[in-house]
Amino acid sequence: MNEHPAFRAKRLAALFSRLVAFTAAFQLFSYVTADPDLWGHVLFGRHLAETGALARVDPYSFTALGRPWINHEWLCELLFYWTFAGLSSTGLLFGKLFLGLVLIGMLWATCRLRPHEPLVFAMVMLLAAFTLRHGYMVRPQVFSFVLFGLFVLVIHSKLVRDKNALFLLPLSTIFWVNVHGGVLMGLVYLGAVVSWITFFKLAFRRNVRGLEQWWLILGLSMAATLVNPYGWRLLGFFYHSLSVPRTISEWAPVPLWGASFPFFKIMALLTLAVFAFKGRKNQGWEVVGIGLTLYAAFRHQRHIPFFAIAAAPYLVSGLSSIIWKVREKFPRLAITRPSWYVLATVLAVVAGFQAHLGVRTYRASHYQVFVDPTVYPVAGMQFLSMNQAEGNLILPFTWGEYAIWKRYPHSLVSVDGRFRTVYPEKVIQDHLQATKGAAEWMALLEKYPEGDLSITYRFVGLKELASKSGEWVPLYDGPISLVMVKDNGKNQNLIEKYKAGELSYPPKLDIFFP
Repeated sequence: MNEHPAFRAKRLAALFSRLVAFTAAFQLFSYVTADPDLWGHVLFGRHLAETGALARVDPYSFTALGRPWINHEWLCELLFYWTFAGLSSTGLLFGKLFLGLVLIGMLWATCRLRPHEPLVFAMVMLLAAFTLRHGYMVRPQVFSFVLFGLFVLVIHSKLVRDKNALFLLPLSTIFWVNVHGGVLMGLVYLGAVVSWITFFKLAFRRNVRGLEQWWLILGLSMAATLVNPYGWRLLGFFYHSLSVPRTISEWAPVPLWGASFPFFKIMALLTLAVFAFKGRKNQGWEVVGIGLTLYAAFRHQRHIPFFAIAAAPYLVSGLSSIIWKVREKFPRLAITRPSWYVLATVLAVVAGFQAHLGVRTYRASHYQVFVDPTVYPVAGMQFLSMNQAEGNLILPFTWGEYAIWKRYPHSLVSVDGRFRTVYPEKVIQDHLQATKGAAEWMALLEKYPEGDLSITYRFVGLKELASKSGEWVPLYDGPISLVMVKDNGKNQNLIEKYKAGELSYPPKLDIFFP
């Protein structure tokens, strides 16, 4: 039987709506700039691959040398190293992109569990991609996003279509707990859903049939977190780390008012509107799960992607219901066959334009991870290496793992992005305080007399304060960093070469990873 032309037009629009979703991810997840911790991840993975053992104590820092190190992202780092060793930083970029496209595929599969409009799917996925994009640098979080998407898909499959794949949750937890701490969000989401199902069955259905399966899966998933090299100590680390406030931007709350995070706030407002429209037709387990992620997103900016993943299928289904309700009340608003073809054409153009932007971004970076010299002290690190400077290096934590890659073992760092996995709280707070200005940085140098070298931001007046101190000699005033050496005898040759004008300076900046 031949397909009706109207259905053919709608199917074509549905096809291009999916294409819009995937090309949006291709373009918006195409961050090519290096994350501050990427050098550490690859280096630590290389150490594990070469030695076959995890470093149980820190070898890279003079302020935490020999302290216990719980490396909760060890498996991700091993994967990063293998990818980099085989495919260079190009492999890291496209590996990250692949995980993003898999996530979009999971969201599409979740949306397919319920009827929906193709155009609504395209618009919601475009909005979700904009909301997710800030999380898509090459960092362990990309594993958490796709695994959280798996949790959402499996739970929806069971509760919407009674397709039982719950066994995947504890199995994926074993992998998840070894790649990133975001596993806690997955477990809390699962726990919230199971708690609601239990409450609903006991309070309204007055039976417990089927509950044992949910609680078994939750118990097995929680037990699966113990399958890691550190056992229960990893969970203790998570508790300690999360119980102490972090003065890092991505751990800050989202301001309720203002223009910041516009796509997230639009998604939140649309979610509330759909909730109000559906009223009693809302599924309690879905509302609880989305509400949990919305609360977490407002508390900490880094949790915004989890809300986008949880809310997207709900929005696609809910907004589609609103459109159908409006069409039912106003039949003349029904989309005709020519209109479907027009929509399909528009969607095809949007998809093509997004693909073009994505390709242009990758081509501009030569398909490599870009090390932005206005963000990282590329010139300063090259200066230290060219002049064979050695000794303990005091620096801001965002440059720490870059310095470890470039300078270890010639220099040990004072701090790096591993934060509480290695460093005492005092060291962390001292370095955060020091980034407020020149006087604070000089105070940091006095607190850590073990330091032989310093590289930091070009604070106003820092060069003058260092010169007046009689202890620190500014050697190189780079584009974004100031390199200083302590006049303690260890690098006397550098000071002498500086005075004689014999130091070497970077002729050309190396702007690609590593």
